[in-house]
Amino acid sequence: MIKQNISFCSTIIMKFSAQAGSILLGCLLGFSSIMANARPNIQPLPANIAQTGSAVYQFKTLEFDSKDHQRHYRVWLGIPKQAAPAQGYAALYMLDGNSAMSHLQENVLKQLSKSDAPVLVAVGYQSNLPYDVNARAQDYTPADASGKLQPDLNHPERMTGGSAEFRQLLLDKIVPWVNQQTQINPQQTALWGHSYGGLFVLDTYLNSNYFQSYFAASPSIHWQNGRIQQMLNQATPAQLQHKHLSIIEGDVQTPVAAEDQDKQIDELIDQNREIVRQLHRKGADVKLVVYPDLRHGEVFPASLLDVITEQRY
Repeated sequence: MIKQNISFCSTIIMKFSAQAGSILLGCLLGFSSIMANARPNIQPLPANIAQTGSAVYQFKTLEFDSKDHQRHYRVWLGIPKQAAPAQGYAALYMLDGNSAMSHLQENVLKQLSKSDAPVLVAVGYQSNLPYDVNARAQDYTPADASGKLQPDLNHPERMTGGSAEFRQLLLDKIVPWVNQQTQINPQQTALWGHSYGGLFVLDTYLNSNYFQSYFAASPSIHWQNGRIQQMLNQATPAQLQHKHLSIIEGDVQTPVAAEDQDKQIDELIDQNREIVRQLHRKGADVKLVVYPDLRHGEVFPASLLDVITEQRY
């Protein structure tokens, strides 16, 4: 599989290593029934690696509640069994943790153990389903200028605009718990999210300096008439310093009429490229990564496995 790495100045074509590519291909094939057409199939998940056990990672689990006790979280913490580097482990935080955990297979973890393996933190919900669609709609979306929760325009049964509160829980509760369990290198922390999760990554990129690397996979930049794009456009150079952002997309748009597909794909990539240009002009360390032949949902496992195995943070 080939991916395009598009920075402000150049386009770079890179291939996965044979080992990483074979792992990714296997995960993609196994994942096709879950995320084939950008609509998650909300079916109960089988036991994950934290439940079945790993030879190279030890797992801990802790549960948290939202401030209003309406949303209930489960966090899986994977710590390498090998000794930590002198400066501490790198740490990758993954949103939609239930689904993310379903892709942490033993062969992936064994590959990580051959070098400086990172700590893996999957932030999910107290459910055996891959997604809690109502909870993530509230937790992963930014509020408007009022700062208040509002019903989603397309799904009025879902509230939106709670990203600030969720970010407070993440940084004030979950991160300290992780840091109490093992030694983390504060210079090597990363946040990954897909779709609404990618939207939260972009929002957090603008509103937090805790993470050094931010990976927004197929972010929902069109949500609420492009609210996050407006926020990025209004960002000051000071908000963008001392951290890295990757915006990740597939180049297959689904589902649309065939005659409109190429146009929509081109518009999406051009829009993301323009975001990259604007942020770069403000001094940001940012790039756009495009996966050929992958749909929105398929970018979930592709980008997750890529970020985990390449450890570019």
